[in-house]
Amino acid sequence: MQTVVGAAVIRDGCVLAARRTAPPEAAGRWEFPGGKVDPGETPDGALVREVAEELGLAVAVAAWLDQTVRISAEYTLRVAICRPGDGEPVPTEHDQVRWLAPEELGDVDWLEADRPFLDDVRERLLDGEPLDGGNVGQVVRIGSTVRRPTGPWTPAVHALLDHLAQAGLRGVPRVHGIDERGREVLDFMPGEVIDVDSELLSPARLRDLAAWTREFHEAAAGFDHPGPWRMFPVGDTDRIGHNDLAPYNVAFVGDRVGGVFDWDLAGPTTAATELAHQAWNAVPLFRAIPADVAAARLTALAGGYGGLTGREVLDNVDSRVTAAAEGVRAMIESGDPGGAGLAAVGEPGRTLRALAGMRERRPRIEEILAR
Repeated sequence: MQTVVGAAVIRDGCVLAARRTAPPEAAGRWEFPGGKVDPGETPDGALVREVAEELGLAVAVAAWLDQTVRISAEYTLRVAICRPGDGEPVPTEHDQVRWLAPEELGDVDWLEADRPFLDDVRERLLDGEPLDGGNVGQVVRIGSTVRRPTGPWTPAVHALLDHLAQAGLRGVPRVHGIDERGREVLDFMPGEVIDVDSELLSPARLRDLAAWTREFHEAAAGFDHPGPWRMFPVGDTDRIGHNDLAPYNVAFVGDRVGGVFDWDLAGPTTAATELAHQAWNAVPLFRAIPADVAAARLTALAGGYGGLTGREVLDNVDSRVTAAAEGVRAMIESGDPGGAGLAAVGEPGRTLRALAGMRERRPRIEEILAR
């Protein structure tokens, strides 16, 4: 009995499928790429060789699926989960390849021998690829989508996103519903996410973030929803905001906001409160940057939004950050799943220590702004 090996090559929560051209009875049908194990070869070695020959793609074998399928009197098929190297597959023995998300596995006509492996592959695809950044966890990418846990606030957030999409606001993910694991399905937003722990947003990006915030508030002006919202109370409110518009939730394309994500905290707010959170994270006031730099960037942020001064934004930072720290503490104490990740990185203590430092630097920033 000779072994045939197939590669379930998974990238970003999608699996690679290849369409056969021969023999005639298999032409036009789809399979996991692979081939026979030659005498003296290991299954791992044969799979790596076959995928390289058929698709010009380097792969590494991660794990073999438990099943073995008998193809004929002479052959059995085994399939392994594989991780691809860089580059895209270029078929030489197939006429087409596709990356399939879990919901798309039924869109192609698989060979009978490959079908028994699809349920196992589907479950692994639904695990997705964890996304870097953020502290709440449980967010994964699957193809061109992001999957996130839902909560009582999800209907209100989805209604807001639908409203913004209809208004034509740039950088807003579309809602694609709920997947079979009960997670919301949203567009993946490509672009560059800036790590403000180690670098600053450029002045052009800082100003465009504020300008986008103004565009967002104007687009949301006609929106109304009873909630519930997840956002903690921020006092008197006059508009719907994102409430977590920080560089870690924004993807830039060039100097422009290309995508805004993590809308779970959307809800009632004010313009000054929204910009205060940006000042804390994007100026960023949580870091001990020179007072003249902080003042200039506060002025640029307020100017990009319009109608506010840097001093007005600064005056709202302390209360906004304090409310956020209290909200995080309540989240952790309530057992909210998002709280575990925040507690693991030292919140809310980390934020409160940074706030104490900002209070010491604030008089000098105010002095410069007053000029």
